[in-house]
Amino acid sequence: MGIFDKFKRNKDDQPKKLPEKKFQTEAEAKPAEVDKVKTVKASGKTVAGRGVLAYRILQKPVITEKTTMLSGSGKYVFHVHPDSNKSEISKAVESAFKVNVEAVNVVKVSGKKRRYGRTQGHTKAWKKAIVTLQPGERIEGITATETA
Repeated sequence: MGIFDKFKRNKDDQPKKLPEKKFQTEAEAKPAEVDKVKTVKASGKTVAGRGVLAYRILQKPVITEKTTMLSGSGKYVFHVHPDSNKSEISKAVESAFKVNVEAVNVVKVSGKKRRYGRTQGHTKAWKKAIVTLQPGERIEGITATETA
């Protein structure tokens, strides 16, 4: 019996195999999440058939002097998701505010250069949508005079 015989494995020391588990389908594994997705789609809150919700496209309203003046003529300005297009923005505004949209204009705003001491940086680029509503339509609570 040598010194290294203690380090040899016996057949009894082999690791035991665990019983194989059967994989479940998605419906069996997560029934609550699947039902939740169906109810969201059934409620009509999805936009443009891509399963995107309105609050993901419309990030925030842009409230400045110029946009407040535009709201008098039925035009509202929103900060929107950079990957969204005109039809998605139109459907998002219609579903979120229950109004009829006549036209959507989109502008990509580039980031501005900024200095932080010695280092130079820039602000984030973003996308702006100018939404024109049909005559007589209004969105309540977006102008600066109503929120302030």
